[in-house]
This record gives sequence, structure tokens and C-alpha cells, in this order.
Amino acid sequence: MSKKKKPSKTREAYKFIEAHSNEFSVNNMCQVLGVARAGYYAWLTDPISDHAQEDARLLKLIRASFIASHGIYGAPRILHDLRERGETCSKHRVARLMLLERIAYTSVSE
Repeated sequence: MSKKKKPSKTREAYKFIEAHSNEFSVNNMCQVLGVARAGYYAWLTDPISDHAQEDARLLKLIRASFIASHGIYGAPRILHDLRERGETCSKHRVARLMLLERIAYTSVSE
């Protein structure tokens, strides 16, 4: 079970605009909520950010490495495995993803 991160205020505004687009004009709601109209329309076609998609892809690799180690590897060793595969990410990102998904990890303060 993952701990869900709260969506940004901009994404919440986009969801509000989508839900109320039959009642009010999109242009007016964007102005009132302080978001870009172009950003809203871009969000409609691709609501998941590139960073979130990359996190999901990395998480699959992290889980595979963790399972292959029989649940022994922590964030530093999993980072090493990812780098051996040619992935580029920071130790803090690996630790954050492991923490959010409640995958056991060890401290990365090396």
C-alpha cells in the first residue's frame, strides 16, 4: 500500500476546472484560480507529469532489485544496481521512492 502524495494546487485547480467546465467558462476559471489556460488543456491530454511517470518506471526497477536481493538490499545497494543498468538517478530519489512505497531501506547518508 503506497502513501499517496497530495496533488499540487495547480493540479487541484485543473481538476476543479474540469469538474465545473459545464457551469463556467474555462477562461474565467483559469483567471480566478491563477492558472494558465494552456496548462489546463495540456493537463487534459496528459494528466500525469513526466516526473511521476519516471518515478513509476524507476519504482519497477527498484522493486525488481529488492526482490532479486530477497529483501536484503537497501537504498545504497539498489542505487548501485540501478547505476550498473545505466540508470541515472540520485540516492535520495531511490530512498524517497522506497520510503513512499514502504519498501525497507537503510540510511543513505554516506
